[in-house]
Amino acid sequence: MGEIWIGVTGFGATDNPHPGVAVARALRRGDPSWRILALTWDRFGTGAFADDLIDAHAVVPYPTAGPRALLSRLSALRRRHPIDVVIPTVDAEQAHWIGLVPALRRLGIRTCLPSAASLRAREKRRLPALGRRAQVAIPPTAILPGPDAVTRAAARCRYPQIVKGPLVDSVVVHSADDFVVAAGQLAAQWGYPLLAQPVVAGEEYDVAAVARHGALVGTAVMKKLAVTGKGTAWAGVSVDDSWFVSPLERLVETLDWTGPIEGEFLLTPAGSLTCFEVNPRFPSWIALAAEAGANLPAALVRLALGEEVEPRRASGGRLFARVVAEHVYASDPLAALDPRRVRRGLLERARIDPPLRRCADAHAPATGQGTVALTGLNAADNPSPGLGVARALRAAPRAPRLVGLTHEVLSTAAYVDGAFDEVRLLPFPSREDGYPEALIAHCREAGADCLIPTLDIEMPVVSWLAERLAAAGVATLVPSLAALHAVAKLRLPALEEPGIRLPRTVVVRALDDLPAAGRMLGLPFVVKGPVADARIVHGDQEARVAGQRLARTWGMPLIAQEYVGGQEFGVAGVADRRHRVVGCVVVRKSICTANGNTWGGTAVNDSALCALADRFAEIVGWVGPFELEVIRHPRLGTFLIEVNPRFPGWILLSAGAGVNLPWAAVQLARGEGVPTRHGRAGAFYVRIAWDVTAPVDRMGALAVEGKVSGRVD
Repeated sequence: MGEIWIGVTGFGATDNPHPGVAVARALRRGDPSWRILALTWDRFGTGAFADDLIDAHAVVPYPTAGPRALLSRLSALRRRHPIDVVIPTVDAEQAHWIGLVPALRRLGIRTCLPSAASLRAREKRRLPALGRRAQVAIPPTAILPGPDAVTRAAARCRYPQIVKGPLVDSVVVHSADDFVVAAGQLAAQWGYPLLAQPVVAGEEYDVAAVARHGALVGTAVMKKLAVTGKGTAWAGVSVDDSWFVSPLERLVETLDWTGPIEGEFLLTPAGSLTCFEVNPRFPSWIALAAEAGANLPAALVRLALGEEVEPRRASGGRLFARVVAEHVYASDPLAALDPRRVRRGLLERARIDPPLRRCADAHAPATGQGTVALTGLNAADNPSPGLGVARALRAAPRAPRLVGLTHEVLSTAAYVDGAFDEVRLLPFPSREDGYPEALIAHCREAGADCLIPTLDIEMPVVSWLAERLAAAGVATLVPSLAALHAVAKLRLPALEEPGIRLPRTVVVRALDDLPAAGRMLGLPFVVKGPVADARIVHGDQEARVAGQRLARTWGMPLIAQEYVGGQEFGVAGVADRRHRVVGCVVVRKSICTANGNTWGGTAVNDSALCALADRFAEIVGWVGPFELEVIRHPRLGTFLIEVNPRFPGWILLSAGAGVNLPWAAVQLARGEGVPTRHGRAGAFYVRIAWDVTAPVDRMGALAVEGKVSGRVD
């Protein structure tokens, strides 16, 4: 057989990533000669921009279009381009691919998939029955076929509960109102029946496998160390223990399963193992299995090709942490996707990422460009800016030595090889509890001559400490406490004046006041936490639930704000000590998460938004980095929605667009002159959820010794 082309689906790689990128990474590791064809639904799947993994692109219909549309597209693509094997990775499409197996075989496309009966038997609503047959414990599960069942269950169940969609997605709820609202949102997206399970205390373990005719061929066990609000693993460690594999082995045998599978388990304090989910595809963390010696996607391809596969089990002790990979292109390369054909080379030579210099040996003397300390290393589902700032500084003409300062052992950017020259652990930021002394001591020990804080919560403390840091030889470029006070969410409406327009805003000091705020602002409106996070709500009950969730995380008071629809922009800038903006980059957002985080966008020349940045810095008396979040309504014009007192997470775009704002901030902090510059229009930025791996010993060393090298073995 000549060149092997493998089609992979599932390239949504944002805050709850599909497995496609991880599968492609494992295939690259398994056989570099294999060619990867990304079967993407549209040009907004950020994983489809992983140019070091993907050889060609093709558009396939959304699962809602049904199997006939999928087969029609595949037939047309297969006539023009080889497709030897396909690995579907998204739950919603599995039934289509399984139903098409005979037709795919006639097209010469091979698969390794379960039967339709096996797929149905492991559905969420049928999991209790499957557990009984396989002698595997399943949590008590209520099936909710419609709204009436939801209302009844909400009134009688004990909280907290997990409400689940029929295919994917889940929400932890804490009250009857919370239950009803979450169920309505899930049903609107996924339909009925929904499911409800009590929250079971314990540690979470996931077991991924490849099976053939009911027998396991390869396995990998991962213990979750950090999860998102939806329960998605964002950090974990491989575990070599057959005890965790045994229940999945029984499930696979009972199902007579063929193909990839994942079982999600809870180890209770009493020592029992409960299965709360069985997924009919590879998990998004599957690249860890390949790193730990069990390349399950490669094994699946070999099975599909009719080859013999030696059984594999992943070794223990390999840590994974999910971060973001970032690319900047001269323009959006996937805008040229054509649904009628396979496109090769769309990403070749399109990137304009500035070259990133690797870190030096941690024991080598610092270069003549000094040492910069950075905070904000948690690059998870809502990435902090630290990793992007580090990448921009690596691309500077005179790249400094970089020291990452983290408040958490599991801040994921601490595990990115070469992002920093060293990483140090600090207490949580406050004026008490030793943080000021620890910050100054770590900067001194690391030889840092400049500090760039990147977290909102740090800014008041660092501003308060600026003189003490300067006395210790550490330069900063931070706003005054008065300026920070002026842009706090609760006080932002006072900023409105000619040239700066804000939505109508109400401070909500008690949850019972939310309905009155809604009547004043109109529906829908936005409920915001006092520090971060926001929810668009469409009624009193939804507003009350959103308020409860935000207050539980961020405290009171909350902010209710008029909803403004339109095109979203981010404006990043740096102001000097005379409150003049020396650099400005405007991004038109095109790919955002449900929480509004930017995962893709294009740099634009917008004189009105740059003038807004100039006006903001002047009237507030701003010094240092900032971001303005703006919405431009098609009829009502431009509204300033939020001010962030630091760099945004997408700041690497500034380096790719020709105006490296983090480097400008370092130069200004050090007292150097910086010419005024604006970003190059057209540059396209995209962010991809990406798993890095490291020995688990690195986490222990950071926790115990308080610092580690930037090199990750």
